[in-house]
Amino acid sequence: MNSQSSQPLIWTFVALLTAALFASALKWGRITIDLPEPPIQESQFIDLSFIKIQKPESNSTPRPAPPIIPPQESPAPEPEPVPQLGALAEPEPKPKPPKPDPALAEKQRQVKAAQEREIARKRIEEKRRQRLAAQKAAAARAAARKQVVSKPSGINQPKPKYPSAARRAGQQGTVTLSFTVGTSGNVTSVRIAKSSGHSLLDNAALAAIRRWRFRPARNALGEAISYSYTLPMPFRLR
Repeated sequence: MNSQSSQPLIWTFVALLTAALFASALKWGRITIDLPEPPIQESQFIDLSFIKIQKPESNSTPRPAPPIIPPQESPAPEPEPVPQLGALAEPEPKPKPPKPDPALAEKQRQVKAAQEREIARKRIEEKRRQRLAAQKAAAARAAARKQVVSKPSGINQPKPKYPSAARRAGQQGTVTLSFTVGTSGNVTSVRIAKSSGHSLLDNAALAAIRRWRFRPARNALGEAISYSYTLPMPFRLR
């Protein structure tokens, strides 16, 4: 604030103080004080033309209050994409393979074909050897099964009974029998290879052979096998 604008305020304060003193003097006594007249100040005018006075509207209807717009939240910023390590450096281009030499490729193909033929030949030869070995083993087993190591041995061999009718008739002779001893040691089959000429004597020989018991024969593998005999059985009167 400049000095010219502050002077009226000072003089106004001085006037008010003088009035107060004068009033107090009138209360307690009459006091005559000759106050110097204040210098005449030029009146200052304030230009208020810049203030616009709003005239009231003709109708008394109040204007509606403007709508309250809630503050909008600003969208969260999108995260910046993290650059991948692979994308930082461009991959180096792979070197192109050299073109194969046709002559070299043909030679390699021939070598590979020869190796495959040799492998196939060896496989065929190995299978042939295995087949021959299997055939030899089967033949050896068959021969060992047929090879008799031990013949049947008797356990119980009762003698045939001389028929009384043939004894009274004076019949005698020799019956030749062909029989087979099975794997269980029993006589599985029997037949008359040569008759004695008398049926009584032949039947007595057959009945006796069927009751015989043996230990079965064994082959080279130790298996019990069947064994066939041809045995003469004489009948003699004494």
